Amino acid sequence: MSGQRVARAVVLAAGIGSRLDNGAATPKPLKPVEGVPLLVRVLRTLQSGGIRQAVVVVGFEGERVRQALLSEPSLELELELVQNPDYLRKNGVSLLSAAPFIDRECVLTMADHLYSPELLHRLLADDLPDGTCALAVDYNIERCFDLEDATKVLVSSHRIRRISKELEHYNAIDTGVFRIGPALLHELEQLKSNNGDCSLSEGVQRLSCAGRFFACDIGDARWIDVDTPLALERAEAMIRVFGDALGEPSRSPEMPASTWISAPPPFEDHFAAADPV
Repeated sequence: MSGQRVARAVVLAAGIGSRLDNGAATPKPLKPVEGVPLLVRVLRTLQSGGIRQAVVVVGFEGERVRQALLSEPSLELELELVQNPDYLRKNGVSLLSAAPFIDRECVLTMADHLYSPELLHRLLADDLPDGTCALAVDYNIERCFDLEDATKVLVSSHRIRRISKELEHYNAIDTGVFRIGPALLHELEQLKSNNGDCSLSEGVQRLSCAGRFFACDIGDARWIDVDTPLALERAEAMIRVFGDALGEPSRSPEMPASTWISAPPPFEDHFAAADPV
């Protein structure tokens, strides 16, 4: 799977996003984060990472999301919009809606996970055997903003062994960014056929049992799942501190340079200094 450059991404943007408490005013993918919609931020990151085509799966308020993307001048990607009529089901069903576009290796990402382009670069740099997939994982569990809601991962010998929000024993966190191919679709199709529904984690677990799902270490690349009002506040603080690319922090006038360099994650002092005036 590593013989050709990955140029296509699938973005899941179909859900209602009720935990973000955005009401009916704004669909979750269009929720502004420091003035830029979540989904637009994700697409800009993919664009900067070399992705040339993005397949966006929409559902709730799908036409509104479509119009917002088509009128966004900063996006130079080739956009394909796919409607998932069953958007109240699990996220695996949303991925199956994009099945015609997953005839090759693709990036898979969520519309509400913001991350540094460095995370994408690390994921795409890994060599993967044919017929396998990979998930970008964070081994720095302490810096996970909402550990209770996070999907936990048990990794051994660079392969995923178990994945679930309910895992008691784990050593990594799911960042919501994948490299996938037809193999994952095959597992999801079987799950949906048997159960009428399917989640990504269930599909990953099935491939993992066969040793075909790898874990990619994101190192110190930054990311956040913007799933609650508190997570939205943290995401905005991260952008104020680290910039749109969530890269190296800019020096604050209120802080000496040594403070910025030496402070450990999660950079709580920096976030306090980044509060809007």
